[in-house]
Amino acid sequence: MSLETAVLGETITRIDLSTSEEHRLAARRMAEQAQRSLLIHTRNLDPAIYDAQDFIDAVGKLARSSRRAEVRILVQDSGPVVQRGHRLIQLAYQLTSFIKIRRPDEMFKDFNQAFLLADDRGYIHRPHGDRFEGTACFNDPARVAELRQYFDRVWEHSQPDPNIRRLDI
Repeated sequence: MSLETAVLGETITRIDLSTSEEHRLAARRMAEQAQRSLLIHTRNLDPAIYDAQDFIDAVGKLARSSRRAEVRILVQDSGPVVQRGHRLIQLAYQLTSFIKIRRPDEMFKDFNQAFLLADDRGYIHRPHGDRFEGTACFNDPARVAELRQYFDRVWEHSQPDPNIRRLDI
């Protein structure tokens, strides 16, 4: 099974990922196929994965597709990418009603995993958020539910990221 042919909500094969390029492709494919939600938990917005124009285009399309579409992102340390610039942050500025970015509470600071969840069906998971070894599956609702439960708990205890607040003057 390849990432190019994987179908969200259908392909049950677990795909091992080991490079930033494989993660970028998996994230793009999931974002392109998502129709309802995209949830991302990351340490630093992983520019090698989430700052690619094709991914940004897919997220923008999802966010604009429906009033019920949700894109929520938890970022533990956004400072460096805010200073350098990141297209996902720029998109969030443009679509503030549809893309929410928050920083987890201090009690979650030691969580070093990273994941993306699409439509309660697909996931990309890295057990070590600072490495590119991980897995993707385009149809595993049980695993997505586990990760979503954690995401929702962290989201409830998170705040808008002060590094990402837009200053309108």
